[in-house]
Amino acid sequence: MIIPKDGIKLHRGNLGAITQHLKPLLESGKCFRLQLKDWHEKRSLSQNSLSHVWYEEISDYLIKSGRTDATPAWVKRNLKKTFLGYEEVEYTDFVTGIKTIELELRHTSDLDTGDMHHFMCQVEGWCAQFGLVLTIPQSSEFQVLRDKQEA
Repeated sequence: MIIPKDGIKLHRGNLGAITQHLKPLLESGKCFRLQLKDWHEKRSLSQNSLSHVWYEEISDYLIKSGRTDATPAWVKRNLKKTFLGYEEVEYTDFVTGIKTIELELRHTSDLDTGDMHHFMCQVEGWCAQFGLVLTIPQSSEFQVLRDKQEA
């Protein structure tokens, strides 16, 4: 059994099956690290779609303010740099076999719904500093999560 990078969603219904896959590993005599943390779904398509609407809106605002290089892709990249930062990624050169560690911008697709909400709150707060009010549909997941936080 190959455990995905994002882990496995463990619940009563699959505990037996997961245990069956782990038994042979444990019988080898090796020790393993098992970390359990609450399950959070990956960032939603709703969050992703709204964030791309925002990149467009921010791009339009910045271009009107004289930043002609502020394409939506540029905005997204720089917001990720500002609020998400970098992560270390290991690469292996196929010719030499040399392994190197490179820094890469974190991907929003790797965020869970809570982390994506936090990122979007940071973006919204940054925009509010200079008077840009971003579109937030009342029925959007972003607004629903905000309403839960404020309740």
